[in-house]
Amino acid sequence: MLEIRDLRVHIDGHEIIHIDELDLPPGARLGLVGESGSGKTMTAKAIAGLLPAEAKVSGTVRFDGNDLLALNDAQFARIRGKRIGFVFQDPARSLNPMMRIGRQVSEAIRLHTDLKGRAITDKVVELLTQVQLPDPASLVRRYPHQLSGGQQQRVMIAAAIAADPELLIADEPTTALDVTVQAEILRLLISLSEERQMSVLFVSHDLGVIRYVCDRVAVIYGGHVAETGSVDDVIDRPRHRYTSALLAANPGMPKDDDFAAFMGQRLHTIPGSVPAVGRFPSGCRFRNRCGHASAACASIPSPVTGADGHRYSCWNPGGED
Repeated sequence: MLEIRDLRVHIDGHEIIHIDELDLPPGARLGLVGESGSGKTMTAKAIAGLLPAEAKVSGTVRFDGNDLLALNDAQFARIRGKRIGFVFQDPARSLNPMMRIGRQVSEAIRLHTDLKGRAITDKVVELLTQVQLPDPASLVRRYPHQLSGGQQQRVMIAAAIAADPELLIADEPTTALDVTVQAEILRLLISLSEERQMSVLFVSHDLGVIRYVCDRVAVIYGGHVAETGSVDDVIDRPRHRYTSALLAANPGMPKDDDFAAFMGQRLHTIPGSVPAVGRFPSGCRFRNRCGHASAACASIPSPVTGADGHRYSCWNPGGED
C-alpha cells in the first residue's frame, strides 16, 4: 500500500526528515510516535503532499505502486481526498467557521465522485450516521461552532472518508479532546478501518494510544525512524534507547483504580529537550540525551532487522542489559 524509501525533507537548508525505510501494508494501522518536534507531523504531511512551499523533498513515497513525489500539484489533488484522506489535529481550526457542516463534508464527494443533487445530501447524512453523530439530517445545516469538540472531530473524519479513501492519515486526532471522547474517537477509527479495509497512518505522542489503535509502530526522533515493528514487539521488547526512554516516561494507569500505588513515586523524564532544527548532534540524534551513549554513537548506526521484522538503529540497544 505505502512504501517509503530515503524520504528527505529540507527547509532553509536543514534536513528536517530522513526516513530511510517505512512500509504500511494494505488494511493495516501504523502508528508514528515520538515527542513534539520529533518529525511525526512533517512525515505525515510529506506523504500527503501538504508541506509548505519552501520545503524541498526527495526520495520515493510509493502509494499503490505510484510515486507520490513524482506527481505535480494537479495529479496529487486527484489522489488527496479521494484515495488518501487526512484528519487534522485541531478540528476547530481546520473546519471553516463560515460554512455549514453539510457543505464541508460534501466537498470531497463533489470533487471525486459522480453523485449529484439529492444523492450528495443523502451520502453526507449517511457519513454523519456512520461516524455516530446524533440527528445527522439536521446537523448538515449547522455551523462548526454549534458542535462540541468531539462532534467537530467526527465531522472531520466524515469529510476525510467521504470519497472512500484507501489510506487515512490521522494527525493526533484526539489531542484536544477529553479522555471519554478520545476513547470514542479511537474506537470509531478502528471500526472504520476494519469495516472499510482502510489503511491508517496514526500520529501520536502517546504509546498507550498507539498500542490501542495500531498493529505496527514506528518510533520517530529527529526526523529519523529509531525503531519499527509490530506494536507488541516494540513496546514489550524495545531495542532503541529512545523507545525505552519514552516507555519509562509514560506512567500508564494503575490496575484496579489503585491510584495509591502511584503516590510518592518519582516520574521518569527524558533529560533535556528535543533540539531545535539544525542543532541535533551528528550520528545518533538521541545521543546527547541518552544515558547509554558511547563514542560509537557519534556515527550513524546501521539498521538491524530481526526475523520478526523488528528493526532498529542503535549502537547500544536495550534488551541485553
